Amino acid sequence: MGSEPVPRRVAVMHHSSSFFPLELRDRVGDCAELVWVVDSRNVPEAMLRFVRRLGPVVDTADQTLDTVAEELTRLGVGGIVSFVDDHIVDAALLAERVGLPYHSPDVAHALVNKQVQRAVLDAAGIPGPAFWSAPPGLDTAQAVAIADRVNYPAVVKPAEGSGSRDIRLVRTAEELTEVITASDGPGHLVEQYLEDERDHESWYASYLSVESVVSHGTVGHVALTGRFPLAEPFRETGNFIPALCPADQVPGILSLVDDTVAALRITDSVIHTEIKLTPDGPRLIEVNGRLGGRPPFVLCGISDTNLFQVACQVALGDPVHIDAMATCDAVGFWLMLHAPAGARRLDAVDGADAAAAVPGVTDLRVNRLPGASLDWREGTDGKIVTIEGTAPDHTGLEATVGRIRAAITISTDAGPSCERARATDAHDATDWPVGALELPEHAPDVEPVITGSWTGRG
Repeated sequence: MGSEPVPRRVAVMHHSSSFFPLELRDRVGDCAELVWVVDSRNVPEAMLRFVRRLGPVVDTADQTLDTVAEELTRLGVGGIVSFVDDHIVDAALLAERVGLPYHSPDVAHALVNKQVQRAVLDAAGIPGPAFWSAPPGLDTAQAVAIADRVNYPAVVKPAEGSGSRDIRLVRTAEELTEVITASDGPGHLVEQYLEDERDHESWYASYLSVESVVSHGTVGHVALTGRFPLAEPFRETGNFIPALCPADQVPGILSLVDDTVAALRITDSVIHTEIKLTPDGPRLIEVNGRLGGRPPFVLCGISDTNLFQVACQVALGDPVHIDAMATCDAVGFWLMLHAPAGARRLDAVDGADAAAAVPGVTDLRVNRLPGASLDWREGTDGKIVTIEGTAPDHTGLEATVGRIRAAITISTDAGPSCERARATDAHDATDWPVGALELPEHAPDVEPVITGSWTGRG
């Protein structure tokens, strides 16, 4: 009898906000055996015990990168991936030491630092918003000097981070000065506010993402992902595939991604590129040098495309050729409902059963229990309800989403609200100035509680 083939191993930089380990292992299947790279100081003991049952674990706690690299080499790891921005640079440093296909450390830094990424893309002539960098540690005079150069209204983002965390609109130099002198983080990226394209339907957003695969320097595009309107101020509320996009715009959008990949020198990765559709044409928002958080799940439900397996194939150095967009047999969606921006405490979620009964809904999860603390600065992670499903076409999707929104009422200390998640409009935001959104620092008095099958991907 011949011996069983030894599965190839891919190291996963595990993070508490990444995909749930069991779900990820099931999606990867026989494509690779996963080796879990975990810092035990940042993972609950119960989760650590669970991950050890799924495969080999490399604990990075109190270890140098060289030591971790030696252990990955000993385990015969042939590839490495990170599904969160937090670990992309460490993954790059480990890949460099072990000799694995991945972003170089310099590329990884440009992918996770918005200031660096925007500067690289601007130097390459990639169309995007005007921007200004605000480094950390500014005094008032320095902040004023930056704020006086900005065109308003403007969008302020932490220089590093993901999930729409702490992104806000400012309309005056005084507001911007207050924001960029008030935090101790890695600084901020200030960007021109980009208007929506004209005559855009209100039920979906005037921006989209492109899911792409870069293998040995060759770019292939898998899907255009549509977005639902942002919740105030800039919290993501989900997506749908395929996007609603005029056919004549698609070549220009894909060409924009190709040029961006070349500018950032990405050679081997699944990437997620966000693009705003404006009256002046498509504009690059940002590139994530990793698998997008929700589109891969949506794609699995409506097509034969499994981006989790593709990500492992790319990580292992296999040539991956994408000749055409994924063929979809329906419109898949992932919708997230938020509380109003001013809410501080969740009181109740009503109508979940009615929303779950809407035709096309395949899964509904209430992510927080009454009494949970709320803070708009959590961004996408602050979602209250997550709904997945399909519709036969975009007309059906609009109707389905409308019925879901009408069914669910989120009650908070700010009052009951049917969550409509409309996009921030720079011209009608005067009734919620930045000062009104400033909340004191606080520790949550109730830990977020997730109901449903798992907690890592809502």
